[in-house]
Amino acid sequence: MKNTLIIKGFAALLLLSSSLFTSCESEREDEDDEFTSMDEFYTKHRQEEQEFVIDSAGKGPIIGKQKTELYLDTSIFMLPGGGDLTFPFTVKLIELYPQSDFMEYPMSTVAGGQVTESAGAIRVRVFKNGIEAILRPGKFYATVMPDTNNLLSNMKVFYGENKDSDVNWTQAVDASTVLTQSSSYGLALYQMGWVNCAKLHSSSAATSEITLTTKGSGTIDVYVVAKDYFSVVKVTNLKSIAVPVGENVTIIAMAMDQNKKYRLHNTSTTVTSGMTVALDLKIVTEQDVLDALAAL
Repeated sequence: MKNTLIIKGFAALLLLSSSLFTSCESEREDEDDEFTSMDEFYTKHRQEEQEFVIDSAGKGPIIGKQKTELYLDTSIFMLPGGGDLTFPFTVKLIELYPQSDFMEYPMSTVAGGQVTESAGAIRVRVFKNGIEAILRPGKFYATVMPDTNNLLSNMKVFYGENKDSDVNWTQAVDASTVLTQSSSYGLALYQMGWVNCAKLHSSSAATSEITLTTKGSGTIDVYVVAKDYFSVVKVTNLKSIAVPVGENVTIIAMAMDQNKKYRLHNTSTTVTSGMTVALDLKIVTEQDVLDALAAL
């Protein structure tokens, strides 16, 4: 009997030790997660750069897949050094309209560290035999951007630096203008490249940065997305820019872990002063990430 009790006690001790070890090991693995870039995801899903070969003067605009209209002709362009742009030439267009477009690029609507309300962004470039053309001094091209949200007044032109992602937006100081029309925005643009039709968000509320915390290390892409207007804030180093207190936002965090599994945090919240959000990066599928972005 005594030996039986000893054996049973020893077995219980082993079971308890095993349980504790498993618990500690699981926690250790969570804390040791190493997150890597989502670059492959972005390359696969971001809006493509559309190409249009223009071989003669036409009567109508170039129309993108998301209904952007471009009005261009050879007379307003020149090649570096001053040479004429001649037919045929190629127009390249990227359109970013839903918030998911921005996040899949990845891109932000922030301008000069401030929250904006955006109507979308485009990138327009013109090439002749692989050489990028530029606008002649004092010339502009016209574009019409469709209304994909609610039409807003007092919109401005913001230009972006010439790179493929994480563009910083700067309000135009030239004669570039935006005209809010009955169902679209008409823009006169004096620069090529990235263009964001937007305005600085106006709020009388106090503002606060949002601090994010997480277990593990590496690259995590975090966005604060406004729910009541069009704004996508890309977070740097787990701390957002100052955003208005009291506004409703969705916080999206995406990463790939060391096991090549997608991780996603997706919560809606109201901004409070000095708020801190602990990211809960759950294992999800690629489609789960796409669905979360599309639902914004």
